[in-house]
Amino acid sequence: MYRGPKAFQRHFAEWRHAHGMHCLGIPNTAHFANVTQIEDAVSLWSKLKSQKALERWQTDTEEEYEDSSGNVVNKKTYEDLK
Repeated sequence: MYRGPKAFQRHFAEWRHAHGMHCLGIPNTAHFANVTQIEDAVSLWSKLKSQKALERWQTDTEEEYEDSSGNVVNKKTYEDLK
């Protein structure tokens, strides 16, 4: 147990906390500030991973190509027209 709020907050900057997060496969970032339960940290990490997957660059729909006529189309359409 930590005696007082100062010791409690200091724990989150110590190597022991960073090592524990690493063992769980969770980055030690500001997203997890004031999260004290392992289950909460794991569920927050899975939520953040799914959100990042949605924001990731999607080449089939976001990459653009220009055909010989000057028309700009996405990669999937360009490959279909080839």
